Amino acid sequence: MDNTNTLGGRIQAGRKAAGLSQEALGERLGVSRQAVSKWESDAAVPELENLIAMSRIFGVTIGALLGVEPTAEVPGQGEPAPPEERGDAGGPEDTTPSLAGELTERELAAAEAIAEKYLAAARPRWSRRRKIAVGAAGCLLVLGLALAGNRLIALDRQMDDLRFQMADVQSQVSQQLSDLTGQVTGQISNILDKKDNIISNYDTKVTDFDLEASTVTLTVSVVPKEWTEDTTASFTAILSDGRQFQTEAVRQDGTFTAANWVLPTDPEITLSAALTSSGTTRSSPFEILHDCLPGAFQLRVGGSWDMTRYQGTGKVSFGALNLHIEPDPGINLLPTAVDLCLYRNQETEPEQVLPMPWAVDLYRDQGYAYIYNEQDFETACTLEKGDTLVAAVRITDDHGQTTWTVLEACCFSDGFSPDMPQPIDVSPDWVPGQAV
Repeated sequence: MDNTNTLGGRIQAGRKAAGLSQEALGERLGVSRQAVSKWESDAAVPELENLIAMSRIFGVTIGALLGVEPTAEVPGQGEPAPPEERGDAGGPEDTTPSLAGELTERELAAAEAIAEKYLAAARPRWSRRRKIAVGAAGCLLVLGLALAGNRLIALDRQMDDLRFQMADVQSQVSQQLSDLTGQVTGQISNILDKKDNIISNYDTKVTDFDLEASTVTLTVSVVPKEWTEDTTASFTAILSDGRQFQTEAVRQDGTFTAANWVLPTDPEITLSAALTSSGTTRSSPFEILHDCLPGAFQLRVGGSWDMTRYQGTGKVSFGALNLHIEPDPGINLLPTAVDLCLYRNQETEPEQVLPMPWAVDLYRDQGYAYIYNEQDFETACTLEKGDTLVAAVRITDDHGQTTWTVLEACCFSDGFSPDMPQPIDVSPDWVPGQAV
């Protein structure tokens, strides 16, 4: 059964012809297997960059993949393309734009084919009812020629209105075509810009940091598009103030890696790689790291703690406690102390502290801590009208950081009944002593 009548069918056929599984194709495109499955079942349409990448992987033109031209292999990947497809009399295909920002004939043809396909969907179609209406208008026109002149004038006006409407539709369609062509051209230009990149893949991880020394530790790896046995690599980091730091990379097969690279903390670090082969060195930037600063690497903490004041006592009752502590995505941080702290007004020292050593043990045992406790708790302090109370969890980690996460904040004002404190929104960066 021919399953190449749809874009999804052609993608599936191309993948199988290339001997790739859905997962393998997804890895080469940087998407999930589920995304490839949706494309092949026509439940979703790939973006242009993925379409072009697949056409190269399958060894066909993008027009053939889209079904807007006969199937033909891409020169250099399948059998050589005929001269008329290469745009010359038999010489090598010219894939270099003649001027900055211009496309080759082949890429322009593909962009126009894609744009035309979308334009066809945007063009107004005449339904049977509208055709009948137009036919009736023609009969009325013939009849009007035989009737009074005033009816002919009325029909003339109707025809003028119709012309204006058609002109408006043409203008809208032209604008849609212009916008779509610009989008397609922009995406293709971005892809062409990447052709000069010497790196096919890279990976960067912040593995550690030192608050006292104000440094971060990186592990950086790149996979070059081309390399030989004598190829060497080095990495350069440029900080936001212009300072530069370099380190040599170690090669394993086709991957060049620099581990335990210590750099100063900085709000923006630009990383680039330099590859040297046969005495020739080429370099290319590949990633910008943002917010590599103290405080950017923390345990992820959240939750809530219901707060109510007892009538007549001036004390506060807390209901269900919901607390979760999760690891930082990149750095292995461990809590050394977890405390529930109550801060009254703008005091820098807590009014009351409830240590939670079992939360530390739970995190160390399983790598996270989810805590839910329905037991009520009553504060030892007595609050007056106008007082504020902040309930926060205070966590100290094994890197010497202490952070606070607000679970509840309330104000006990005259405008509320004694057992209904007024909730207060506080900054996510709240610290003791900060006004609420």
